[in-house]
Amino acid sequence: MARLEIRLLGPFEICRDGRRVTLPGRKVRALLAILALDCGRTVSFDALGRALWADDPPERLRGSLQTYVGRLRRVLGDESVTTEPTGYRLDVPPECVDVLRFRQLLDRSEYDAALQLWRGDPFGEQLSAWFEDHETPALIERYLTACERRIDQEATTGAHLQRIPELHELTARYPLRETLWLRLLTALRDAGRSAEALDRYEALRTQLADELGADPSPDLQAIHQQLLEVRRPAAQPPMRRQPPPDLTRFFGRDTELNRLDHLVNTTRLVTIAGPPGAGKTRLSREFAARSATDVVLAELASAASVESAIPDPLDGDLLILDNCEHVVDEAIEVATRILETHPDVRILTTSRVPLGAPGEQVFRLPPLAATSAKELFDDRAALVSGDTPVDAEAVAEICLKLDGLPLAIELAAAWSRVLSPRQILQRLTPLLQENDATMRAALDWSYHLLSEPQQLLFERVAVFSGGFDLTALECVADLGDDLLGALTGLVDHSLVLTDRLPDGRIRFRLLEPVRQYAASLLGEAPSVRSRHAAHYLTVAQRGDSELHKSDRGRTVIDLQRDEGNFLAALSWARSQPGDLGLRLATGLAYFWENRGFVNDARGWLEEFLDRDDAALRATALARLGRLAWRQRDYAAARLAYQESLDLHRQLGDEPGTARALRNLALVAAATGETAVAIDLCEQSMAIFRRLGDEHSRGWTLTVLGLAHFEADDYAAAAPCAREALEIGRSTGAAALTVAGRLGTAFAAAVAGDVRTHREQVTAVVAELRKASGLIEDPEWLWASMSLAASEGRELASLRLAGAAIALSRRGGRMSDVTTVFCDATVARLRQRVGARVADRLMAVGRQLTQDELMAEALAPPTPTDKPLTGRELEVAELAGQGLSNEQIAVALVISRRTVESHLEHIRQKLDLASRYEIVAWALSRSG
Repeated sequence: MARLEIRLLGPFEICRDGRRVTLPGRKVRALLAILALDCGRTVSFDALGRALWADDPPERLRGSLQTYVGRLRRVLGDESVTTEPTGYRLDVPPECVDVLRFRQLLDRSEYDAALQLWRGDPFGEQLSAWFEDHETPALIERYLTACERRIDQEATTGAHLQRIPELHELTARYPLRETLWLRLLTALRDAGRSAEALDRYEALRTQLADELGADPSPDLQAIHQQLLEVRRPAAQPPMRRQPPPDLTRFFGRDTELNRLDHLVNTTRLVTIAGPPGAGKTRLSREFAARSATDVVLAELASAASVESAIPDPLDGDLLILDNCEHVVDEAIEVATRILETHPDVRILTTSRVPLGAPGEQVFRLPPLAATSAKELFDDRAALVSGDTPVDAEAVAEICLKLDGLPLAIELAAAWSRVLSPRQILQRLTPLLQENDATMRAALDWSYHLLSEPQQLLFERVAVFSGGFDLTALECVADLGDDLLGALTGLVDHSLVLTDRLPDGRIRFRLLEPVRQYAASLLGEAPSVRSRHAAHYLTVAQRGDSELHKSDRGRTVIDLQRDEGNFLAALSWARSQPGDLGLRLATGLAYFWENRGFVNDARGWLEEFLDRDDAALRATALARLGRLAWRQRDYAAARLAYQESLDLHRQLGDEPGTARALRNLALVAAATGETAVAIDLCEQSMAIFRRLGDEHSRGWTLTVLGLAHFEADDYAAAAPCAREALEIGRSTGAAALTVAGRLGTAFAAAVAGDVRTHREQVTAVVAELRKASGLIEDPEWLWASMSLAASEGRELASLRLAGAAIALSRRGGRMSDVTTVFCDATVARLRQRVGARVADRLMAVGRQLTQDELMAEALAPPTPTDKPLTGRELEVAELAGQGLSNEQIAVALVISRRTVESHLEHIRQKLDLASRYEIVAWALSRSG
């Protein structure tokens, strides 16, 4: 389902899946606002009327509300607003509404998090007088109270002094709120600005006298007396020293700051380590700004020495040594001495490489989270262009390609002066490589700090696209005994990052801007790229074999992690002689078919097919024929399969011949030659029986079952599917087991055996979950769609159909017999719910994630699965028979007004324009 964000604390904003959407008309916005304030609960018609029209509701209140709800549903989706007998309910989680999150955070005294949600006056405009009277004052009161309580908390550490500018703004905006003035005068006093505090008190006293004829409160008078008696506080805690405030906003890193706070409080020497541009310095400054201790910042990048950058005497509690990678040895010496001679001092350092000092705790700074990275880009783009980017999808992709590296994101955002986000995305690599000296200079410095073996390894790892493991590195780097030491050095310098997998294995990767820099150093390097391609050919061929065994899910996950490397190897193979490209494409074809990338797989195979090795060509043609068959390009499939059969026979390859016969049977079945297909399958199985290859015979049984299905001989087809299923289970072949289950499910669907149908789909989904949803073959979706239809889950069935059609566009189509059956099911459902509603449901299905689709496939039937209630269906059918509203009321023993209400609900649910369209829909259902 679409993710909604309803933002009412400031300008009225609605975001759907990260994109802003516009609601037409103030009344519609007001309707959404009142529903959002009580989301998950029904808001009565009368309450909605009062909120939208105060004391002057329209004569046909419910009809007017239905009109506005219809407009709201067209923007947010049909499922977002539910009609109840007494009113309407907004069905979104409370966390999607900023007002509700704001209240929850305040109830937990999380004032910082709550106040970050506040963007200005609630609702942003005068939606209606009701909001001004009932909601806005209470929200503003809670906001101001939260501001005051946060300042009270900060006063214990002196952090409230940073709030003086904010307090000036608040007292100017709410000049008669004396509790704000009290906190402003207190902060000014504690900051030693007594004269200014006295001036502000006098201004307040005058304003209160002029406007209210009153004196300041006793608390204000008391602090005024203190200011008069002592111009500066007699006993004041020492002022915290901090770095000067940064000129740009800081985004995210709450988790990192909390972790850093814990480390600094438990360890006396902490190093923030990370690659160039990761934001180490900015994080340390933000930590200092939030720290409750006296902070001394020593900037080492431009200092003559570490000693000269540190004040003498050192009177702080926390010393920050920034950019230690330039002077690691001296930094170790000075830090060690300070820790020995100043037992109360803690040291926080930033460095691209850990210092290696005794007792040092290393904190490796990860990339920015996706949301924070997008916020950073938006902010920096707005600084140079004046506008926040509207293409959220392009911005998110930029941040993803830059691996959340803050400096790279800021450099990319700077191009917003002259380029849109989409244009920046299209030019991202050259923009970073050629035009941003800042990033290159930072990486140049890191590179020159490396030893010779480390530099050599750094250049060679640029050949990897995405992650890689140690085995791959050993094959590609060719550094022998120097490898582990060099790798450790690159990890220490934060140029290579480590990722620990759930099973404990470690993979390595470079952030994309770092990889691009390394690639510029590597150049062509044919020997490195040859070793890279050879290694991933081995990985692909081993994975192809494993995909036919029991742990297909893990194999798909492992191969998916290396997809970037497979594509890089294929791209390089284009310019190389020999059969490397064809071997790679052949080894990956079945994996890509499992992933649903049939079109791409066929394209790669056809590109490399002109090679001379007969055995390789025979295998490649078999894979090509399979992909063409999945695309329903039966002529191409037949040609490929026939040539593959001829080559296998020439080579005397019996197993290959049997597979080729089975493959030709696939095409024969699909083109109506079912008798030929059955004969070819019998020939194939005879060979496999003689060879004792039960696994391969099981696959031929799936084709034989399909031939019987195509011949309308379901009694013969179902046993074939069941036997294939049993062979798959007995041989531990997960893919064959799934194929057998899908065949059994189809037979059950045709026979109306819902119980067996659900059992088989449940088992298939369980297998898919083992692969983390990476197996994206549309067959299971079609099986799930037909199951949902059989169980009366009409809305779910159409959503699943939408997803299946979208996935099929990658080339993964089904056999004719299953296609005809599923198309008929979809047509029947479209007729039942109406074309426009069906289109919307199928569009929703196209946006669902694999996890959401699997949950949808197995959801139990509920009354809400049908578009109309039973009574609404009765009303529609009677209208289709030509009865008037009065006649329908008499026939169903209900009032005419109830009939009208039902017809309006039907019209809205089916997105029909009038009663005449309801009649036409009812007639189409009855045939």
